[in-house]
Amino acid sequence: MRDENSVKKTIHVGDRASLTKRFTVEDIEAFAQVSMDDQGLHTDPEFSRRGLFRRPVVHGVLVGSLISSVMGTRLPGEGTVLQSEDIRFLQPVYPGDTVTAEVVVTGIEEHDKYYIATLEGVCRNQDDITVVEADCRQLMLKRFFEAG
Repeated sequence: MRDENSVKKTIHVGDRASLTKRFTVEDIEAFAQVSMDDQGLHTDPEFSRRGLFRRPVVHGVLVGSLISSVMGTRLPGEGTVLQSEDIRFLQPVYPGDTVTAEVVVTGIEEHDKYYIATLEGVCRNQDDITVVEADCRQLMLKRFFEAG
């Protein structure tokens, strides 16, 4: 965590950051346990064979959380607070898929003690297919950030 005397990070409209993750069956099982969403669509191969996707899929919220991870750890980064996330789940993600989440800063509003950054997020799988999109707002304290 940053302290009061650390250098402020400058954020600009157009800044981008990303991260990549390969999803596993173990990720699905862990998320099912923590979220208490253990429905067969995600956790039961036999049940999911009868469903829309014909095999288990990664929880959409787990995939979408990569966008929040980028915002909290890379852009804007540590010390920010997620204000809102309008998320759209476009395509399924399966165990073994590799997903890259990218965010871009599309706007910055200045307030007395903080900024609100608006960001567009997108998750794409290893075939460059968009699987998740999101419009987000992230609060950035002025003691940690400045707008460029």
